[in-house]
Amino acid sequence: MSNNDDLTNQPLSDDPEENLRMENELLRLKLQAELGGESHSSGNLPPEMENEFLKNIFAFEQNYANAKRILIYDLLGRPEFIKADDLDKASIGTELQKVTDLLAAKNIVVHFDDECDSRTRYQFITEELFEKETDDFSVPGMTTNFDYEEFHPNHKKDIQNRTTEFMTEWFKQSFGEYSWELANQFILPDRLIMSKKDVIAQMNNIFAAYREFKNEDYFIKEIKFELNENGGLGHAEGGVRYDAVLENGETLLIQGPFKLYFSLEVEWWSIFHIVFPGFTY
Repeated sequence: MSNNDDLTNQPLSDDPEENLRMENELLRLKLQAELGGESHSSGNLPPEMENEFLKNIFAFEQNYANAKRILIYDLLGRPEFIKADDLDKASIGTELQKVTDLLAAKNIVVHFDDECDSRTRYQFITEELFEKETDDFSVPGMTTNFDYEEFHPNHKKDIQNRTTEFMTEWFKQSFGEYSWELANQFILPDRLIMSKKDVIAQMNNIFAAYREFKNEDYFIKEIKFELNENGGLGHAEGGVRYDAVLENGETLLIQGPFKLYFSLEVEWWSIFHIVFPGFTY
């Protein structure tokens, strides 16, 4: 009796293309049966590309299922390094490049905010990341990514980014289900709850009265937040002005103060209440 692992190595049909399609179907079934994974095809992918894709998935799932956890420092071969406090300003860049190259050799990438200087980056890698665990396997072309902000959140910048995303979508009149800066539920002044879907529907009703917004400008005057055991609350406030062009071509100047209220849930800041010129619930 032949081994199941050899099924995909044996011809299934005299037609090479049909043989490849059948092999792909077997790979999908094998992936689901042995590893609990699922693969779906739109039917638009050439059989050769789908075959390579499925084999890569299978290799990844097999490695992942059998992978052991290992400290990143051990994975790198326990390299010698100088503590950040013992490095002068002239040396820190060189030492940072050394540890970054060691990580890259193991397909590990660390993402930093532009505001992080070289010393902060080096200290994080050698004093924190080295002590974190990762899977002791690699797949060609695949990287393991770490984000500095996941370890040291910059809440003020996150609120600022959500505010910028809101402004961009308002001016473009492009809010939708993937507008992640909006919370799933909004709290109105009378304590009523309004769903994200209904808030977006109201926005679209407002947008329907205008052809476009142009000459937009805004500034953020203040960002504040407070953290608590359940997450946090915050706000961003400032001023905004823009021209709203009516369907008849007439232009209205809309301007005034704005205030966006945020809540922090599962490490994500989202807007749960809006005070904004041109918007009403």
